[in-house]
Amino acid sequence: MKKLIFIITGFVILTSCATSKVKESAKNESAGTKNIFLQAEIKHAIEMRRFLIKFDRLYISHGGTIDLIPKSNYLILDGDKVIISAAYAGRQYSYRPVAGIDMIGRAVSFEVKNKTEKGLYEIKMKVRNDKNTFDVFVTITNSGYCDTSLASYKIDHVRYTGNFIPLKPKMEKIDTEIVVI
Repeated sequence: MKKLIFIITGFVILTSCATSKVKESAKNESAGTKNIFLQAEIKHAIEMRRFLIKFDRLYISHGGTIDLIPKSNYLILDGDKVIISAAYAGRQYSYRPVAGIDMIGRAVSFEVKNKTEKGLYEIKMKVRNDKNTFDVFVTITNSGYCDTSLASYKIDHVRYTGNFIPLKPKMEKIDTEIVVI
């Protein structure tokens, strides 16, 4: 009787170990498909020029880091329209103090380099409005991690890290006068 209970218990333990390995392999496969989907989504967002970068850390040019609130510090690119809202700490070369970067402008130049062997996208753009011009350099990994640098003649070079978020495509409005039901 004891041998029978021992054999049944051993069988139950062996089957439970085997099912956990099946679950782990299923998780790995689903993580791989999610990663491929994320890479395709990132590539499409870069090609369409529709994305948001939420900054979570500011690196000051003369050393030091500052943790940021991502909902208040971001860069949005929608076509050629660019919105930059970011904290700033460093030297400024103007008579007015600069505590942050708030800019709505246009991307005058836009260049993308796809480094597939490293799993990176490098974006170089010049953003301009009536008052300021910024050179923006963005490096995006396949996982959605971003490294962004801003340079202007009024402030020191500043670097941010954060997360890449693709924006959904614009929905075209359907003209109800043309549609006949």
